Amino acid sequence: MSKKRIKISAAYNDFNKELQALKNFDKINQENFQINKLSKKQLHLLTESVFFSAFREYENFLRDIFLLYTQEKRNANNDKIESYLRPKDFFHAEKLIQSSMKIIDWNSPDTIIERSELYLKNGFPIKTPYTINRTKFSTYRTLRNHIAHNSTKSLEDYKKVLRAYFGTNPLIIPSVGEYLLKTSKTERRNYNLLDFFNLLEDMSNTLR
Repeated sequence: MSKKRIKISAAYNDFNKELQALKNFDKINQENFQINKLSKKQLHLLTESVFFSAFREYENFLRDIFLLYTQEKRNANNDKIESYLRPKDFFHAEKLIQSSMKIIDWNSPDTIIERSELYLKNGFPIKTPYTINRTKFSTYRTLRNHIAHNSTKSLEDYKKVLRAYFGTNPLIIPSVGEYLLKTSKTERRNYNLLDFFNLLEDMSNTLR
């Protein structure tokens, strides 16, 4: 059963701890590859694992703080949060949101924006940062889904990400791990996985 959260700061601290551990693991993998302790294929597989784990940790963080905001818990800036729900506690809030759904989707930016509009006045503080970063999160969600499902549909969506990156259809489709290690288009010193880490850090700081 998921942990019952009381404070947004605790959810943030736990997420930050897990993210830093994954960043360190990625750094070790890079170092081991450089000294030939890992093959290129092994590095790609480990990079996919790091990405998928970081995505899952962020989903858990978002779930936790969203449920806390529906209880009108204040953020790090002590802003007043107004919720349209009146849950009895953390788990009651989740049950109210889940309703008849089998699971609650915490990885679709469109769904998260819509949910914030539905349950929080003006969508605050979730809507604006997600609206700003909608395209980025949609891209990373595509990568996450292709790792998870490896289906015809997920591959077609992944090819769209590759076309946006390369400007054309690549002759050979790289694995998601290989793509994540390619040079960032926004920060030349980074590879794509590091851009993802930076986004998660920025978002968690903004949302907490």
